Amino acid sequence: MEKQLSIKTLDQLSRDVAVPDYDLRKSQCGIVHIGPGAFHRAHQAYYTDLALAYGGNWRIHGVSMRSDTLKKALAPQDNLYSLAVVDNTPSLRVLGAIKTLSTLSEDRDVITAALCSPAIKIISLTVTEKGYCLNNTGSLDVENPDIQHDLANPDLPISAVGLIAQALKAREHSGDADVTIISCDNVTDNGKKLAKAVIDFAYYLSPELAKWIQNNIAFPCTMVDSITPATDDEVKSNVSANLGLKDDWPIQRETFTQWVIEDHFSGPRPPWEKVGVTFTKDVTFFEKAKLRILNGTHSTLAYVGLLFGKETVYDAISTPSIQVLISALLEREIIPSIETDNIETLRQYAADIIARYHNKHIRHMLSQIAWDGSQKLPFRILDTVRDNLHANRDINLLCIPIAAWCLFVSRKAKAGESITDPKATALIERATRHAFDPVAVTNDLLNETTIFAELSANSLFRDHVLAQVKTLSAWSTQDVDETLDPILEDL
Repeated sequence: MEKQLSIKTLDQLSRDVAVPDYDLRKSQCGIVHIGPGAFHRAHQAYYTDLALAYGGNWRIHGVSMRSDTLKKALAPQDNLYSLAVVDNTPSLRVLGAIKTLSTLSEDRDVITAALCSPAIKIISLTVTEKGYCLNNTGSLDVENPDIQHDLANPDLPISAVGLIAQALKAREHSGDADVTIISCDNVTDNGKKLAKAVIDFAYYLSPELAKWIQNNIAFPCTMVDSITPATDDEVKSNVSANLGLKDDWPIQRETFTQWVIEDHFSGPRPPWEKVGVTFTKDVTFFEKAKLRILNGTHSTLAYVGLLFGKETVYDAISTPSIQVLISALLEREIIPSIETDNIETLRQYAADIIARYHNKHIRHMLSQIAWDGSQKLPFRILDTVRDNLHANRDINLLCIPIAAWCLFVSRKAKAGESITDPKATALIERATRHAFDPVAVTNDLLNETTIFAELSANSLFRDHVLAQVKTLSAWSTQDVDETLDPILEDL
């Protein structure tokens, strides 16, 4: 029977597998992380694992809000797992940064105690855009069912916002204010938005609590970047073969990784700066460049690629007409939207990202990137559209991913397939009521002001999107070059 990865079996690994360089049995937790998914385990936990070699009790107590799948998978492994860096020069590392895993439905008292513990100096989270429970004005969405539940039951929260507010209420009472709340989600001004959600929530509980949080607790903004495809059976098999031990939930990512954090803390922090994390006074430039150049083209690849039957980022970028589209989109409409004194730095960053897309060893599924489009597109594409409209710059190419998303929704609905999106029901309803006619469906989807806000009433934006829908929907899924060539012929 194949032996399991664990603390006891670490010494059986080959020398080319990196292992934790600290005492796994003695080191304690200093961080609670809400949402310990693949990206967190490949990114923040990776940096923390490296930083632990410099000392301190900075291991992580991971909190899953709903599923106990990860907890069950890693329990026999002492919460160790493997990180496979997939590139032309691959590498394998066993990470031990996560000491404890808990699930809210099973371990509420344990989680509450951890969040309120004086030993915990950082509460971080990766819960995606929808986990912030904000409305389209940027305030707490009091109509959100989870928020309504938590306001009615503040001692039994089911949202990340309610859970953090509960912990800070206890810390106000105990005087433990030396804790920093760090958002690690791909959201513009993520720290400010998280602070807004938590403080708004706290105000409903007590205006004094809201004021105490505002005066004492730091919510630094961050920028995170590393392509982290989902783990499948092939990854598990390859990792276990290279380890010589069974790992029930390894993760993979590309070589490139970046973490930029606003240097604004209300307590101590791990020595992340010693292991490659960038601390800065203002994250805005890094954030905007990443959201628009990387995430914007990622979403474009996803919806355009899926439209033409592509499966992965590599498949899509390897299609000549799609690469031309991405390069033109970057040069003509995305890079000009980012203010900088050094445009060549942005161009090099864009070139590096396209090179990352050409990593044939990474099977980053377009279907995964396409999740939660209603939440992602406003940050990844629509903010760029707004800036270009304001500056009288072109938006023609930026409207292609919006058009492709509208067709994605329409075709999913017509095929009776589910859409992974918090607005899935409303989106499918809009597609169905127009018998899946692409132009009519698009016109209706563009009326969704919770996604498009004031752009719903912008005739120039609407006309460009509709024109692209007509072009993209006129061809079969096999005619990608023939479809895109008329759009790109003047570039």
